[in-house]
Amino acid sequence: MEKSYNHKLNKGKRQSWELPSLLILLLTLLYNPCFAQSFFSKVFKSDGTKRKSLYERHSDISFGVGTANYYGDLAPFNRPINSTLQNIRWNASFNFTRHFSPHFSGQVGLTWVRIFGDDNKFEGVVGAEQLYMRNAHFRNDIQELAFSGIYSFVAESRSYRNRPQLIPYLFAGIAVFHHNPVAKVPTDYTGSEASPGEWVSLQPLNTEGQGLSGYTDQPYNLVNVSVPFGAGLRYKINKNVDLGLEIGLRYTFSDYLDDMGGSVATLSDLKDLSAVMAHRELEKFAAYSGKDREAFIRNYYATQVNPIYSNPSIPLNSFPELNATNGGVRNSSSKLNDMYLLTSFKVIYHLSPSIKCPVIK
Repeated sequence: MEKSYNHKLNKGKRQSWELPSLLILLLTLLYNPCFAQSFFSKVFKSDGTKRKSLYERHSDISFGVGTANYYGDLAPFNRPINSTLQNIRWNASFNFTRHFSPHFSGQVGLTWVRIFGDDNKFEGVVGAEQLYMRNAHFRNDIQELAFSGIYSFVAESRSYRNRPQLIPYLFAGIAVFHHNPVAKVPTDYTGSEASPGEWVSLQPLNTEGQGLSGYTDQPYNLVNVSVPFGAGLRYKINKNVDLGLEIGLRYTFSDYLDDMGGSVATLSDLKDLSAVMAHRELEKFAAYSGKDREAFIRNYYATQVNPIYSNPSIPLNSFPELNATNGGVRNSSSKLNDMYLLTSFKVIYHLSPSIKCPVIK
């Protein structure tokens, strides 16, 4: 018992002198001329005001080119590899980036994107016969203005000239974009609104009956919003130049990058070119690929509608209209909106700050 009491007493004594000792040590360090000068010069200016961050804020500009991949009703998410490899197109970009701290930056980017999709890519795919029968295709040029925040995993040095050799990063933001899906007119089209093989804008044609009597949907907007996010890598070449690789996905708030987002419209409700561009299931030759589709069409109708349509004496233009029951669904079953994936190879040039931080002595 006495030993325990003495242990507690000694512990209390140690605590009673440890705190004053630490205070004395701290005051000694602060009043030491060398330590005090170094400490206060880093935190405060000579006039007593707090010194700004030592990090040298600067900017860079970059130019990039790369690939573009579309995912949607003509490139389903449940076939990610095929959808990625079969519809590759391109993108080009210009970006301005402001480096605010060793880890965080902000970026404004302008990107021109071309995406593409074609139902004829489903030829011979088991379970995708309905999509091949739909026979749709599109091309869409997208102009995107994006605002993104960037987090660098490796901290940058005080001066951009001494930045690390390799910097991996993540980015996310918000973008506004303009788009305009187009498709080729059938080669046997005889109307006056367009020429055979001509690329025409699909939105004004209201291919799903948008805005027409009896249809609830209105024409979709050609200006919309997306959420860009992804990852990248910067490699330092010299004090001003980096090479970069970036991969980013754009989740859009539109299901009409491909002009498909709703139900198929009744053929008799559409007129002239609208009807031709909305119902392409009976085209003998695919407008984009030029492939002969007649054998597949006859087999499909014979299986889904009536065996008599396998008879080659019955012309294709006399076949009945397909409806949703017989496989005429225009939109796929996915509940996700359209997306596009961009990869970009960049050349990045770091701009010298207009005002350089003074060297701390």
